[in-house]
Amino acid sequence: MRINLPTPRTLVRFLLCFVAGLHVLSLGGNFLYHGLGHHNVIPAFAWWTTFFNVDKEKNLPTWFSGALLLLTAYVLWEIANNVRGRGEKYAKHWRILSVVFAFLSMDEITQMHEMSRKMGLVQLGKASYLSWIVVAAPFVLVFCVSYLKFLFHLPLRTRLLVAGGGVLFVLGAVGMEVVGAFVGRDVSGNVAPGAGYMEYLLAASVEELCEMLGVITFCYAMSVYLYDRQQQDLAAAPGAPVQLAAARARRQPLPTNAGRHSDTAAR
Repeated sequence: MRINLPTPRTLVRFLLCFVAGLHVLSLGGNFLYHGLGHHNVIPAFAWWTTFFNVDKEKNLPTWFSGALLLLTAYVLWEIANNVRGRGEKYAKHWRILSVVFAFLSMDEITQMHEMSRKMGLVQLGKASYLSWIVVAAPFVLVFCVSYLKFLFHLPLRTRLLVAGGGVLFVLGAVGMEVVGAFVGRDVSGNVAPGAGYMEYLLAASVEELCEMLGVITFCYAMSVYLYDRQQQDLAAAPGAPVQLAAARARRQPLPTNAGRHSDTAAR
């Protein structure tokens, strides 16, 4: 199944607005509930604060993060199709990267990485719930090293965006996660109630914001890369000037199968 994506700029604007809305609802609702102690602002207010809480699971922020990772996986798969259609190398690298993001999407929704804590693979005392970082770090390092050559074949702007997205994601997933492990928690590792919870939620919100912005930056980089390649292919196809002029006049995104036009013409 093929999906006609909006232009990269339109897509990133929508994603950023959605992220901003999630964090406003999360912090605002929890500030009223935990910070000010207003528990009956609206019916089922406790449920709503949990539903929009960026630090909780099986709620709107979790589903959004999972969908965002899955969207990125789809864009990567379309790039792989485009690369393969041109007969260029690294098509397998794009496929593998797409599968990795699909796996990350599933992990985000199911919280599989929490299994390392529940299974007791690594004992870190108060911060044992961070044991997934210790388990995942070697695999992430090996994967990144194996993709260095692939990364440097990309255009400079794309590389910079990918690097920026990676830094943001790691800063949130590791850096702020560690900070959040010790902010607003008692010695047993349980989240403190009341106003103390807001300290923890602020750290957790920065963590989630960095992760989301990191993935959005990467998704934007890949969307621009795919869009530019599709424009090149469409420009080389028969009747290209007419098609390009019509697309620009309507401000519509290029079709996802544009990368196949040039190969059809060549045959």
